[in-house]
Amino acid sequence: MVALILHEVLSWLMIVTSSLSPFYLLYRIGFRGFSRLTTYVEGNTIYHRLHPLTKLLIALVVTVICAQSVWWVGLVAGLTSLYFYYSLRRLRLILTFSSAFLIGSALNQAYYVSPAVVEKVFGDQVTVLWVFPDYFVYIGVNPVLTLQAIIYSLQVAVRVWGMILYSGLVVLTTTPSQVVRSLHKVRVPAPVTFAVTVALVALPRVFETADTVVKLQYMKGASKWRAAFESFIPLFVYEFRKARAVSVSAETRAFMAYKTRTYIDEVELAGTDKLVALLLLALLAVDTYLVAIGLIPALPFKP
Repeated sequence: MVALILHEVLSWLMIVTSSLSPFYLLYRIGFRGFSRLTTYVEGNTIYHRLHPLTKLLIALVVTVICAQSVWWVGLVAGLTSLYFYYSLRRLRLILTFSSAFLIGSALNQAYYVSPAVVEKVFGDQVTVLWVFPDYFVYIGVNPVLTLQAIIYSLQVAVRVWGMILYSGLVVLTTTPSQVVRSLHKVRVPAPVTFAVTVALVALPRVFETADTVVKLQYMKGASKWRAAFESFIPLFVYEFRKARAVSVSAETRAFMAYKTRTYIDEVELAGTDKLVALLLLALLAVDTYLVAIGLIPALPFKP
């Protein structure tokens, strides 16, 4: 009887713990760390000198390649991006984020991987690590947790990892004003440009404000977890007020009163941008061809 109860408790603990992986990621990096990963970094690196549209093209092409290719392609793409994070002095932060993200994603998804998929990838020979109670199937959890399901989930997480890292480089090396001018040049509708700009400006500000609120809670004697929990309400109140201020500011500056806008500084495509764009398109074409002929598996169906 005691063993049965212990088995039930451990099973629920495994599910709940994996569901709390985003909070563990926040704990590992902290609000200040997330702020540093989403705030523009001054510099003159190769990525800084690229046109914002070229950076967006890099993120888009990497996303397509990682999505259509086997898992190790995403791994190579992610490892390549670490050089740029090193030049931006964000390598330690991104490695901490990557480790927590990969482990959390793999464990969180492993409970829900279809046994049919696992059998197709690895065959009938699987290593059972844990057997869940029968009623767990009603919440979508597989009856057993296997080592192969964890490996498969890790493969999927690695593919997403490369996409995230290159998207982060766009934020770290591009100012919101550069994004606005670039999107305007390719005739993106003004409301869409405005929404993207507000998101780029607000994202680091949210983490900076949260970090300040948490420190104030520390000064009141709250523990780390309690301070983080109690910071959400003041943070939401602040952001709602800030959103109203942004709305009033846009109205007072006659936003959308005219169809076109002018800018003091124009962002032009350089020869380097054209070369990078050609290389990216060539890389995408080669990868698509290799996937089509089966040399690179289209899905992470190989361990």
